Amino acid sequence: MEDETDTEPNPHPHGGFPAGKVFLSGIAGFILAAAINSGALLADAEQLPDSRSRSVSVAIWSPIEKIASTLKLTWPRNVGDFLLGRNEGEDQVDLRREQIGAVPQPSAEEWPALSLEEPSPTYELDQTTAVASEPVWSSGNPFTIWVLGDSMVQFFGETFVRMAERSSLVAATSEPKLASGLSRPDYFDWPARISDVMTEYDPDAVVLMFGGNDAQNIKTDEGQWLKRFTAEWEEEYRSRIALVMDLATGTEERVVLWVGQPPMRGEGFDSRMKQLNDLYRLEADSRLGVHYLDLQSLFTDENGAYARYLPDSSGKLTDVRLTDGVHLSHWGGEWLSDFLLDEIEKFPGLDGLWGE
Repeated sequence: MEDETDTEPNPHPHGGFPAGKVFLSGIAGFILAAAINSGALLADAEQLPDSRSRSVSVAIWSPIEKIASTLKLTWPRNVGDFLLGRNEGEDQVDLRREQIGAVPQPSAEEWPALSLEEPSPTYELDQTTAVASEPVWSSGNPFTIWVLGDSMVQFFGETFVRMAERSSLVAATSEPKLASGLSRPDYFDWPARISDVMTEYDPDAVVLMFGGNDAQNIKTDEGQWLKRFTAEWEEEYRSRIALVMDLATGTEERVVLWVGQPPMRGEGFDSRMKQLNDLYRLEADSRLGVHYLDLQSLFTDENGAYARYLPDSSGKLTDVRLTDGVHLSHWGGEWLSDFLLDEIEKFPGLDGLWGE
C-alpha cells in the first residue's frame, strides 16, 4: 500500500544555502572588512599624489574610518599591526599633557625655512580686540560662533557645537567641506562661502581651519600652474589666506581664530603642514583681528613628538587621533573644542559665556 502522506519537497536537496543568503553574507563580510581596514585604506588614500582621485578617496574613507573607530571596529587590525611590529614608536606610554600656549615661539629647528623676505616675527596672541559695546548675551540674543574648514572640522565640528551650546548664551554652527581647501577654488570656493556667511549671519566669532588638502600645486586665475612651496606658490597661497582672513574679520568686534594643523604621524606630511602653519601664522600676525592658535603642544608627548594616545585629566591614556595618523578621534575633538572655548573666553567681555 502506498503512503499517501503529503510531503514538502526539499528546496535544497544537496544541503546548500540559498543564493540570497550567500550574497548577503558576502556583502556583510565585505562591509566588515572595509570597516576593520578603514584606517589603513584612509592612510593609503592620504599618501596618494595630490589629485582629484586623492580628494575623492579621502572623502570616501574619512567618514568610514570615523564611524569604525568610534564603534571600536578597528581593533582586530590594530592588534594585528601591533603583533607584526607595525606600530612601533607610534603609541606613547610615558606621556603627559603639556601646558598649552596659544601661540608658542617656534625654535629654528622646529619649523622648515620658508622662502619669505619678511623677518621672523614674535608670535604672541593679541587679545586686545574687544567687543565694543559689550552686549548682554541671552538665549534670545546668543553669542554666535561659526566653524568653517576642511575634513579636520568634520571630525571635531559637531563636538564643538555640542560643547559650546551647553551654555544657553551661545549658538554655534559647524560647516565642514571634505577634501576642500584654499588650493582648489574650482572644487569649492571658500572665499565666496565665507563672504556669504559673514553677510547673511554676521557671527560674533569665527573658527577657521584649512591646510590638510592644500600642499599641492595650484592654478592661478591666469591659468598658470605653480609648483608647491616655490616662492611664487607661497606668494599666491598667502594671498588666498589673506583674502579669507580679511573676509572673516569684517568688523573689529568679531573674534576670528585660525587653527593651525596638528602634528601628523607621517614625517613628510607633517613637514608640509608645518610649512603651511608658518604661512598662516605670518598672515595672522599682520592682522589685529585674526588670532593664530598652535596645536603642537596639545597633540604631542613630552618630547614634542606625535602621539596617538595621551593622558586625560585623570591620567588615563586616551585615543586622541584616528589610525590614519591625520584626523582627530572623538576624544581628540573634545580636547580641541575645550581648548577653543577657553581661548574664546579670554577675550574681553566673553569670560562668562560658559560660567565661572
